[in-house]
Amino acid sequence: MKPKLNSRTISVVIKNKDGVVFEGDAKALTSINEKGIFDVLPLHENFVSVVRDFIRIHKANGTSQDIKIGEGVIKVIQNKVNVYVGFRA
Repeated sequence: MKPKLNSRTISVVIKNKDGVVFEGDAKALTSINEKGIFDVLPLHENFVSVVRDFIRIHKANGTSQDIKIGEGVIKVIQNKVNVYVGFRA
């Protein structure tokens, strides 16, 4: 059975090597990849990309929060966004 998806928000978890940097729901997420600035909106298609510079979380209450990053990986699947930042192979 597929999970019920909320069409107004997305679930966001941002982690670095020390643990969780942000966890919560958002109206959208903005970042930069090799193609330029992009947004992830609720019910976004499944998506994986390397991101850089920042993650901007557009919160449900109308505010936004910027998290500066060097480089990371974003994974969007079934209205959930996971971002892993600061990891090096």
